[in-house]
Amino acid sequence: MRSQSNPHVRFRSVGSRLGAQPRGFTLIELLTAIIIAAVLAAISIPMYTSFVRNQRVKTAAYDLGYALTLARGEAQKRNGSVVVSPDTNGWRFGWSVKTTGGTPITLLSHTAPTFLDSSNAAVSYLTITPTSGNDVTYNASGRLTSAVSSFKIASTQGSATQIPPRCITIDLSGLPRNTASTSGNCP
Repeated sequence: MRSQSNPHVRFRSVGSRLGAQPRGFTLIELLTAIIIAAVLAAISIPMYTSFVRNQRVKTAAYDLGYALTLARGEAQKRNGSVVVSPDTNGWRFGWSVKTTGGTPITLLSHTAPTFLDSSNAAVSYLTITPTSGNDVTYNASGRLTSAVSSFKIASTQGSATQIPPRCITIDLSGLPRNTASTSGNCP
């Protein structure tokens, strides 16, 4: 007995094994993938913007805290007063560490004085506000001689819940402490 096979069935099975099926995406699959990518981008861009603004507030707070700690250490090391003063345009545009005579502290024996620390944040939506006074002066013992006791670093864009302000408070020993404000105000 001879078995008869359908030639079309055999051809289809051989063709599918040889890869005769078309490859690639259909138009509907491609449009679905593009729509999903657009929805995910629309959701993530505002979160990313808030994240970047929050990081800039934190960076400015850490930089200012570092400058205050540096000034305190230099005052103790030099056994004299050291001042942290804002840029002529305000704290958000930067600050410098100088001796009380106004000369910048030099790192080595350079002919031109080098600022020991200066920052140029210049971020248009940041505010850096001292609670009182403007310059921060450390004496030889590393304690404050001026009345400034805290700084508030905040973003002018976004809400305080999205981008909480940072507070730098200076304790009695002269050490700055950097914390996030839960109420939106600094002590």
